[in-house]
Amino acid sequence: MSRTLKITLVLLLAAFTALSSLLFLLAVTSTGTGYDPARVKLDVKLHTREEILTCAYKTYGDDSQDMWVAKTIIKNTGKIPVYDFKISYKVGDLSDWTSGEEYSEIRPGQTVRDYCWPTLDDEQVTSITTKTPVELVMKYEYRGLGKPYEDYQKIFLLGRNDFVFSSLVEKDRKTFADNFDNYRFIAAFITPNEETTKYYANSVGSGLETRLSDADALEAFKRSFDMLRTQGVKYIMEPEAFWAGSEAQYVQYPKETIERSSGTCLDLAITMSALMEAIGVKSYVALIPGHAIPLVELPESGDLFAIESTFLDKEYALAKHPDIVSADVTSDECITIAKEEIESAQEEGEIIMIDPGYWWKAGVMPSW
Repeated sequence: MSRTLKITLVLLLAAFTALSSLLFLLAVTSTGTGYDPARVKLDVKLHTREEILTCAYKTYGDDSQDMWVAKTIIKNTGKIPVYDFKISYKVGDLSDWTSGEEYSEIRPGQTVRDYCWPTLDDEQVTSITTKTPVELVMKYEYRGLGKPYEDYQKIFLLGRNDFVFSSLVEKDRKTFADNFDNYRFIAAFITPNEETTKYYANSVGSGLETRLSDADALEAFKRSFDMLRTQGVKYIMEPEAFWAGSEAQYVQYPKETIERSSGTCLDLAITMSALMEAIGVKSYVALIPGHAIPLVELPESGDLFAIESTFLDKEYALAKHPDIVSADVTSDECITIAKEEIESAQEEGEIIMIDPGYWWKAGVMPSW
């Protein structure tokens, strides 16, 4: 066999191989006989959050967070690939269609997870004051499917003051922290830039170098306690259940606590935290069993000081705890009492420190 003939045969074989591969690919990926949409088998499951906390509704539209509104699990249970899979979501009239990912191919046996982070309409969401049902729609399609498939699930948007401490079902709660896995959203209630909050914060910070001086920052903390007492703010017990059981609570914004002259331990801690943040003092809210306590971090030393904010209601303190307070129920006494409460909770490992500044940077910003 001549060299020229050998080369010719090799080239013909290579061309035949390439053509065969191309024809196979076209057969598999075309909508002709090789690719039959009727043979596609998908297991598609839509999962939604039962409740959306509107106090921080913008967080659900931030795909850097883990607070998706819906999650869809798509598994190819068939024997052929699925091509050009597209999925989208809509939250009632509160959002436009929100596109998820587009998957060019889902191979047999492959599972993909898609998430819904919708941009909710500001005006409509801010008008929600009570638990409100809304229908979430998930729609998907793929190459060769004649009509998009839709699935529907009902979710609930909570009112702006409604807060659920944990989204975990009771059987999945193993630790103290599990009972408060929504704690980050407390940061959304702390509103240092709101006008009423700023007005009263300026009064307690007047003449003090709160960003530079430990002594001045601590003095401002005490002044905020005394100011709220002067405004006649009282401590009120949270009802055993507000609208959905003992794990839920109606939470006030600082403006509401000041104007209503009353608040729960959590409301008071939130208010004092907002007042401190408004004048440049780093603050925290500590959650311990059945209680919430505000703290500040001093700017020079970094030392933490807590205060028993419920005792700004002198009548309550004297009536319920006469054995641990004097007749004046001073702010210094309340700092000592809170220190003991915090230390006890730390020893038991039952404390969550909410750092509003951290969570604001992470996207859990006040919506109002």
